[in-house]
Amino acid sequence: MNFQPLAGIKVVDLTSNIAAPFSGAILADLGAEVVHVESLAGDDSRRMAPRIGDISAYWQVVNRNKSVIRLDIREPEDRKALDSLLSEADVFITNLRPDKLERNRLDYESLKSQFPRLIHAALSAYGAAGAESNRAGYDAVLQARTGIAEITGTSDGPPVRTGVSVLDIGAGTWLALAIITSLFSRQTTGQGGSVATSLFETGANWVAYHVAANQVSGKPSGRHGSGHPAFSPYGIFPTMTSPVCIGIGGDAIFASFCSALGLESLLEDEKFSTNPARVSNDQELRRIIETRLSEISGEDAVKVLDAVGVPCDVVQKPEALLEDPQAIATKMMMSVDVEGLGPLHFPALPITFDGHRPAQNSSKSK
Repeated sequence: MNFQPLAGIKVVDLTSNIAAPFSGAILADLGAEVVHVESLAGDDSRRMAPRIGDISAYWQVVNRNKSVIRLDIREPEDRKALDSLLSEADVFITNLRPDKLERNRLDYESLKSQFPRLIHAALSAYGAAGAESNRAGYDAVLQARTGIAEITGTSDGPPVRTGVSVLDIGAGTWLALAIITSLFSRQTTGQGGSVATSLFETGANWVAYHVAANQVSGKPSGRHGSGHPAFSPYGIFPTMTSPVCIGIGGDAIFASFCSALGLESLLEDEKFSTNPARVSNDQELRRIIETRLSEISGEDAVKVLDAVGVPCDVVQKPEALLEDPQAIATKMMMSVDVEGLGPLHFPALPITFDGHRPAQNSSKSK
């Protein structure tokens, strides 16, 4: 079964790099017909490492299931070709900066009278309004601006970019959600509209807890490594073999944790009897737990903790998902025949429809 809820929806995807193309990839996975419009030089993501020939790992991830055409929208004939595509489209996705959109008459105000049912979806670095709306920006830069880098890493180390491009993928997902919402709204109004998001707005939204915690506590946000400022014990702990990640979200789980590891005496200590107390004494508690875990293997730690319902798991590399039994059981990894590379496995969309995942295919040039 290949469930395609967006079958019949046509999308013009005038995007580059990662965030905005990922939005189009989501729509394509869900069955929309997506045409990815690249410059004559090709999308910058084609040149991101690693790559073979004209295809990179990143390009395949964010441009799957699309057809590809190359245009120079500054040339009259190519602009006519773009307008022809837009005349048949339901959605126009772009990550051109606001000033460039206006200069090329591709902003919402320029297009809405000609294409009244078109949903104009724009993704930028800093947002559509304000003095910084035309600034360039990449994922790591906006992680720095919105505070994500400042709260990532260890307390005695420097700010760190997250290992995943969370703002690229996050902003692309938000834009896809906005597009689908607008398609639903159009069924009632018959009119298109404008939706927009940015890396900045995504980052600002994702540090909501830290902004609120600062106002409640009066304390500045800090770095907690793999831990969490709201819970303890929480994070990655070394064992006799491989490290494990343990999450204790409440007092009942902590009691189960102590029982499983023979640390019942901690429950009688007022420094560790409640979650706020444990947070205040996190480093002392961590040293006690690390001493206990140094006596057992990571595999045994996960086994005994999992048996009593304590959230925990092994620490592994992303590529381990290719053979991960849970990834196989949930059919999370999909085989895609990529021209020039052969069959490769990619993670699917993390949603199912009646138990089935949207399919993935390699993109083709038109």
